Amino acid sequence: MIHLTNINRLYSDLKELLYVAQEEVLNSGQVILGKFTEQLQERIAEFSNAKHCCVVGSGSDALMYGLMATKIRQVTIPAQTFIATKNSCTRSNITIRYNDVDETGCINWSTLKTKDVVWVGLFGNDTILPDNVNVYEDGAQHFGLPLKGIFASYSFDPTKSLPNFGNGGCVVTNDSDIYENIMQLRKHGTVVYHTGGNSIMSERDCAELLVKLDFFNIWTNRRREIASLYRQELSDYVKIITNENSIVSKFVISTKEKLKLQNHLFSNNIQSKDVYKNPLSSEPQAIKNCKEFLSIPCDSYTTDKEVSKVIDTIKSFFEPSPFKT
Repeated sequence: MIHLTNINRLYSDLKELLYVAQEEVLNSGQVILGKFTEQLQERIAEFSNAKHCCVVGSGSDALMYGLMATKIRQVTIPAQTFIATKNSCTRSNITIRYNDVDETGCINWSTLKTKDVVWVGLFGNDTILPDNVNVYEDGAQHFGLPLKGIFASYSFDPTKSLPNFGNGGCVVTNDSDIYENIMQLRKHGTVVYHTGGNSIMSERDCAELLVKLDFFNIWTNRRREIASLYRQELSDYVKIITNENSIVSKFVISTKEKLKLQNHLFSNNIQSKDVYKNPLSSEPQAIKNCKEFLSIPCDSYTTDKEVSKVIDTIKSFFEPSPFKT
């Protein structure tokens, strides 16, 4: 099977470096909130062009704590995104409004009617943010882009472009008050808040992510290389959704023949995934996108041979009649 992600290959490649990092942590006797947590926070802040970074237990917690720290009461989110975006807002006790998306799955700025907005950079796609709104980034899929909004929340889920072998996340911001509030919230909200949580990453996780961060640009360049081949070979057969400014956390195509194509790929031992099965709200473009968007293998450890098979298999489905978008 050609998989969407290849954690086993990543581990095989970096096994010796990861083993050294694990040994250093365990030999130190400090397994939470130690030097590796501090180093990771410093590296990610610098990497994101931000002043502050606070590591937490998951990307969902990162968005939740970021929103809680801003103390806003209402926020608009895109109708097409993973349900974790909605749940993080709900857990923050914030009223949610939905806004339709455009043909790329990103929030449609032209129809926006509120000031506070969660921007989701689906598939790693970059965008120009408007000047007249307060933007809070759900960056679960666009880690690697510089901070644009008031804060950005990132996920280190195993399927993400900087994958932990477990859960993990962080918030980056230039706002010192927001940073201090999140630092309190991740430790049960002591001093400032009555309600917080226990949301931290282990020193072992942080040490391993420091190793992986050194390879992030190499992995991103490889995904971009695969994406370029897909664009070159598949543009006559499907609509390409992942744009050229993307860090390519996912490579997404669109076709009215999605379900049949997905079955065809599976029968040829190629994994694919809906993006997403259903919208969070019944907005017309979000409904259309969910019916037609499909993620195909574009992991940094996907081989040239596997990429060629994906291309040939998609072409074989449409030929002799391409342009079925």
